[in-house]
Amino acid sequence: MTKREIEVFAKQTLNDHGIQGIPVDPVILANKLGIKVSNAVFSDASLSGMIAKRGASTTLLVNDNDSINRKRFTIAHELGHLLLHLHTGNDGEFVDSEVDFFRTESSDGVKIHEVEANQFAAALLMDADLVKKYWNEFKNLETLCEIFQVSESAMGIRLSSLGVDVNGK
Repeated sequence: MTKREIEVFAKQTLNDHGIQGIPVDPVILANKLGIKVSNAVFSDASLSGMIAKRGASTTLLVNDNDSINRKRFTIAHELGHLLLHLHTGNDGEFVDSEVDFFRTESSDGVKIHEVEANQFAAALLMDADLVKKYWNEFKNLETLCEIFQVSESAMGIRLSSLGVDVNGK
């Protein structure tokens, strides 16, 4: 899918499940999709989350040690994998480490899934029009992070991807 298609798909997913306003709660979306989100302590501390689909059952785990904002992005990212990559009815899983959340471009098939899941998560949690509206109103990264309940790195990447010049304000 193109970046634009992912943006539209994320917005449609929220609309289809009656989720409106900000901040978006990705746990509510997961629950509406029949998925329980659980905290986990992974043996590898760099792991942020995972989603596994086996038949009609889907498991979504997030790192218990991560901040709430990181968990929110991880849940949205894992839902991106489910809705974009596991939606065909096939079983599968994605296990994501911290490094996966900083992927913004890729040319190989595995990494492209990470880029798409990141784009979906960003679009789900940080609606493009609302980010631009609030940026124009406040011109403050920390304020936007509070409004959307995301990390500074997530919001910084989102603003950059939307062509917002943070330094030029």
